[in-house]
Amino acid sequence: MGWRDNRYTLGPKGEDMGYRVVDPYAVDKQGHPEREAKSRRLSEPGGLETTSINQFEAEPGEQLPLAYHVHEQQQEAFYVIEGRLQFETPDGYHHVSAGELFVADAGSPHRAENPPDADGPAVALAIGAPPADDVSPYQPDRE
Repeated sequence: MGWRDNRYTLGPKGEDMGYRVVDPYAVDKQGHPEREAKSRRLSEPGGLETTSINQFEAEPGEQLPLAYHVHEQQQEAFYVIEGRLQFETPDGYHHVSAGELFVADAGSPHRAENPPDADGPAVALAIGAPPADDVSPYQPDRE
């Protein structure tokens, strides 16, 4: 399945400890009608209960994870592993390169894409807490 479950390792003082190793590239990529980029959902194989984590791969010009959106309760962080991403927010654009982190607090609208002029694909981890299905589309006033 792409992960090794070592959930019940005995700790140094006799308490149960839980560890898992997940190879993201062994988890199947998923497509979604509203998402151009492909994703790998890592929360379940990682046994995560209080955080959601997904790996996204986007070709130049592709958007991830959703259209312009906002989370009511979830704080979301995007760590760029490869390439670069451009994040649109109501106050402008933020350019994030490999090795950098972009954080959107709950209630902060955002949209991410691999810019059309990018040299290649972008790979990023999206980490959200708490794991909530609280996403709403964001429609900025455009004149």
